[in-house]
Amino acid sequence: MKRIVSIVLVTLFLFALSAFCFGGCGLFKSISLEEAKSNLESAGYEVTVMSGDDFVDLDDNGFPTITSSELKNYLYAVKGEDLIHIFFFYTTDDASDNADFIDAPKLLRGQTNEVVYLGTKQAQKDAKI
Repeated sequence: MKRIVSIVLVTLFLFALSAFCFGGCGLFKSISLEEAKSNLESAGYEVTVMSGDDFVDLDDNGFPTITSSELKNYLYAVKGEDLIHIFFFYTTDDASDNADFIDAPKLLRGQTNEVVYLGTKQAQKDAKI
């Protein structure tokens, strides 16, 4: 009897663990440019989107270590005091290489796969990052 109970408990545990693993895969999914733009516009932000080439060519981009061969797209959104910069890199390695150099006072930084973001807490919440 004890053996049957043990087998049932182990089976239930393994089932729960596998369900969590399959369901948790979405936890680390990066946000897309379209999703971020839509979320921010819905929250009332003024959104600017540009290609990586256009961003790197700006004279005052503020992030001179980023190259156009690494950056796919850039999104900037502002609403009052809240703002966010979202960098969409081609690869997770490109994002990781640049994440430490993307910084600004009073803004929170984060990375999810190939996306690096820098902004106020509220802007990150509004972007649903």
